[in-house]
Amino acid sequence: MATTMVGMAWLRRTISWHRRKLAALLTALGMFALVSHLSGASSAAEASGQVVVTTAHLAAGAPITSSDVSLHSLPASAIPADALTLMEEVVGHSAAVELSPHTTLQAGLLVSGAPAAAGRSLVPITVHDSQLREILSPGLRIALVSAGPDVPGILTDDAVVHTLPSPVETSFVSSTQAALVLVDVPADLAAEVAVLGQSGQLSVFLTG
Repeated sequence: MATTMVGMAWLRRTISWHRRKLAALLTALGMFALVSHLSGASSAAEASGQVVVTTAHLAAGAPITSSDVSLHSLPASAIPADALTLMEEVVGHSAAVELSPHTTLQAGLLVSGAPAAAGRSLVPITVHDSQLREILSPGLRIALVSAGPDVPGILTDDAVVHTLPSPVETSFVSSTQAALVLVDVPADLAAEVAVLGQSGQLSVFLTG
């Protein structure tokens, strides 16, 4: 009889011990499931930001069309602070620099100001001559002449000064950036003007 009672007591202690282990295991599994669920929800929410990215290679000065860009979702941590998020902020503007496919577009990568007229593009060129920059003014018609060996002669006599850097802007940027002048040129010449103009291989002449 005594042996039977001892056995029963041992069995109750064993069941109780296993029950505590099982409860602890279930609690741990529950916490793991909760953390996994919250992490998944957080990741899903983070990936909801949309930005405008390029879908094609764009030369500097090239006008951007709706077929050149698209909206793309990125994690919030991967989205630049000044990323553009609306198609209308991009389409119709011009690329300020050469852009590769899948580039997240930011304001600094586009030519600032109003979009150019149909068949025209706004392109930044370098004018290092400070005296010449003082003569230039928005709306002034100019000719662009190539100083490079591969494209000699007048590139176009149908260019118009669009924007000059303001004195406030030039005090905060490099000398190269301060020498940039935004010009309005025929769209079919935009890429060539941008390449030659930003490498200092264009001369500017006043035409009226």
